[in-house]
Order: sequence, then C-alpha cells, then structure tokens
Amino acid sequence: MQEQSVDLVIIGAGTAGISAFKEASKVTKKIILIDHGPLGTTCARVGCMPSKTLLQVADYFHDRTHFSDLGIEGANQLQINIPHVMEHVRNLRDYFTSGTIKYLESLGENFIQGNAEFIDQQTIQVNNKKITSKAIIIATGSSSIIPAEWSSFKDEVLITENFFEQTNFSQKIAVIGGGAVGIELGQALSRLGIEIELFHSHEFISALTDPIVNACAVKIFTQEFPLHLNTIATVEKNKTDFTVKSADHAFSAEQIVAALGRHVNTESLNLKKLNLKFDKSGIPLYDRTTMQIEKLPLYIAGDVGKFRPLLHEAADEGRIAGYNAVRDKSSCFTRRTPLSIIFSQPNIASVGQSFEDLQNSKIVIGEVSFEDQGRARILSQNQGILRIYADKQTGKLLGAEMIAPQGEHIAHLLAHGIQQNMTTFDMLRMPFYHPTIEEGMRTALRHAASQVKTRHDSLDLAMCDSEAISNLC
Repeated sequence: MQEQSVDLVIIGAGTAGISAFKEASKVTKKIILIDHGPLGTTCARVGCMPSKTLLQVADYFHDRTHFSDLGIEGANQLQINIPHVMEHVRNLRDYFTSGTIKYLESLGENFIQGNAEFIDQQTIQVNNKKITSKAIIIATGSSSIIPAEWSSFKDEVLITENFFEQTNFSQKIAVIGGGAVGIELGQALSRLGIEIELFHSHEFISALTDPIVNACAVKIFTQEFPLHLNTIATVEKNKTDFTVKSADHAFSAEQIVAALGRHVNTESLNLKKLNLKFDKSGIPLYDRTTMQIEKLPLYIAGDVGKFRPLLHEAADEGRIAGYNAVRDKSSCFTRRTPLSIIFSQPNIASVGQSFEDLQNSKIVIGEVSFEDQGRARILSQNQGILRIYADKQTGKLLGAEMIAPQGEHIAHLLAHGIQQNMTTFDMLRMPFYHPTIEEGMRTALRHAASQVKTRHDSLDLAMCDSEAISNLC
C-alpha cells in the first residue's frame, strides 16, 4: 500500500469540498481532494439546476392558460414534447456540471476519485493508498431517502438521483412529500400535463411555519393538483401500477416520486472508529461557527452537517472549514441571515427568523396580499401573500415568510435588510420603482411600521439637515 503525508484531506468534491479546497489552497498546496463520483455537485447534477430548468419549461407551457384572456389566440394548439423537454434539461445539466468536472481534472494529483475510509482521526485509506493528514474535512453530502418498506420496488421509485434521467413520464404520478422537492417537481409535472396527487405527512408544506402563509399556499396549489396533507401515505406495488393510500383516499399511480428528505452520506467512512460524539441524526457534534468537530483536527461542511442544506450555505461552510483546517487555531465566523427559496409559482420563501421562531416574541406583522397588487395583475400572477416580522418596540426587521410572485427578489431584499440590522423605517427610505412587485413589499413594510410602538411620524423620505442643505447650495 502506498503512503502519503499532507496538510489537509477533503472528502467530498461537491460545493462544500471544492470551496474548502480553494480556501485552504491559499495557505498550502499539500491538499488531497477525494470523491467517489459521479462528479459534479449535487446542485448542478441532481438538484437546483436541472429542477429549475424543468420548472421553467413547465411554467412557459402553463402560461398558455392565460393567453385567451390577453387576446392571444390558438393556445389550444400548443403541445408538449416531454422527451424533448428532458433532453433539454439534461443538456443544461451537463453544461452546468462540466465546469466542476473540468476544475477537478485540472487539480491533477491533488484530486483522487475513490472511496475514502477512516483508519484513525488523521488517517484515511482511498483506493490502495494510505494518507496521513494534519486535518481532515468531511464534505460527503447527502442522498435521497427511500423508506425501507419500499425495498422490494425501490428501483422503480423516482428520486432526484434518477428523476432527470427519465426520457418520459407516465400520465398518473403520486408525489410523496410536500417539502421543497415535492412541491417543485409536483408542480412541474402537473404543468406539463401529467395527473399528479401529492401526499404530505404534515399540515404545513415547504417548511412554512406561518399558518396564514401556509393556508394561502395550500389554496394556490390545490387549484392545480390535489394535496393530501397531515396524513401518512402507504404505497402498495401492483403488477402494473401502485396504489397510494392516505387516511381517507386512494390513488392509482403509474409512477412514484419520493420527496421524503435526504440522509447524510457517512456510511462508508467508518466514523465509528473515531470515538466521536454524535447527535440523534448520527452526525458528529460540531461547532457551526468554526465547523470543527469537538476540538479535533476534523471538520465538517455542507449537506452532511444537515444545518441548512442549501448551496450558498455549503459554500460558506466549506470556506470556514478550509480556512480553519490549515491554521493552528480555529476562528469563529458569523453565519449569514437564513434565506430559503422554493421556485414554485408563486415562489415560496423564508427569510431570517420564522414565524415559529418568533411566536413568543413581541413582534408586529406587516402583511400584503398580491391579489390586487398592480404589477402582479399585469403579469397575471396575482396570487400570494407576504408577512414581514419586526420588533414591536423598534421596528427592527426580524424575518418574513411568503408565497409571492417573483418572491425570490423580495426575499433577497429583506435578507439584506435583516443582515444590515435595518428597521422597517430604514427599508422604507429605500427607492421603490413603479410598477413593480417590490411595491408589495413596501405595502407590507408600511403596515408593520404603523404598528411599531416608537412610530416615526416622518415621511418615508430621509430629511436633510440645515447644514447639509447649505453645503449643497
């Protein structure tokens, strides 16, 4: 067996692992990055990018339902070619993954494709090589969950890892799970003309916690496909199809999409050898500000840490882990304001602290419905609601939940405001163009500001003082 000694080993070449490599390489070139494949980040290969590509096509096709109201005739002649659609999705997917693959290939001997396994806290084995390292970062990501009771037909279940490889879909599909993946893929399939029914074990969908926003979201999606909420679905495999049953409903489906969350990829690492402390999910205990596991030369980053399994968070965690792993002492880093966006139509988004987080706090809630919002009506997207949470005493922005047209942009603006410790009054002094969806956010901000205890009686505009005016003259 070959042996090698380096400064850092990174297990996993996804977003977190590559970010860690780039950060650590500013200090040392003695780094080994390992991945068993397939190469390409989860986001680009089986997650964010192919799913958003499919959603965009589905949304374009769905727009035809508004054409007659707008004076555009002949919409009933439009047809969808799903094999062609899926070819387009894969072509873009391959484009997005190609950059990552080329980067890994450019690393030469610093990259090894193979399965890594721990020998001890500073030694791993990969292929026929034993590597000793001053520090090791675990960035092995996660994979879709398929329930054990489905084991007899698991190869027939659609999950994100095989969904985008499909050349066509059946006409009746059951989606099990109403989180981000279930809602996005479910709506995409429905808008492509496929009969779907969605089953979800909770009352709240897509990680929403605000009951008013959730009720609005449920109302909107049930206009497109049936939702069976707060029920445990069972799946029975028949000769040619599946029977999906909830408490009071049964659906005959030709295909099943499992959107039941993800489990961390740690099974092959042999972590039990390391005498670590684990949480209830089997994840090593670590500090989210340093990414260090206990006080050991071990770090964790990305989806495998199960903190906020989102690309921008994985990139941040990779950089934090990479920075600390090649230094004598770990430094703490402030994490960004939480930001989550689901690219359904309308978008679902959560920013900062959730409604559930703030239930016992003294807050005001600013609200706007998009049913009569000007720009939303022009776009024929006048559905949804935005709820902004602010401190009752000062008006400081704390969080928001929404289902809103172009909510991805509103969510970013609010996240920036929260990160900058802005109040509702500060945000209202920012420019708002007419007519835009963002004007809806201004309405919600004004509603929140009107309830703040220390209300400002001034206009939204910032006043100049006399000295500033004289300097301008």
